[in-house]
Amino acid sequence: MNDDKVVNLEKYRKEKNKGTPISTLKAFLPDGYYVFPEMGLMIHVLFVTDNSIHYDEEEVYVMEDQYGNFFADTVEEETCEGWHELHKDAFMSSVEQNRPPDPPEPIVG
Repeated sequence: MNDDKVVNLEKYRKEKNKGTPISTLKAFLPDGYYVFPEMGLMIHVLFVTDNSIHYDEEEVYVMEDQYGNFFADTVEEETCEGWHELHKDAFMSSVEQNRPPDPPEPIVG
């Protein structure tokens, strides 16, 4: 077999992706799912508000993470830095993995 036809996949991936930067988000979409790989955090954007009292009358994203925590942040490009789109199935799988187990059934004597 001729080695010229053998491709080192790891080397190919590095060369292929070297000049292609990972695109960054400019905005979250309501009902969108996103992941911040470096932090291991996933979010689901529930909705966007306007005229928030606590955020100086700015628009705000209202979100939930895979652990069931709710939080908000202002609608700005900087808010989206480091986040990447995520498929809903991946988010839901993480939610299922992080759910506390059901309490045991009571023992009736």
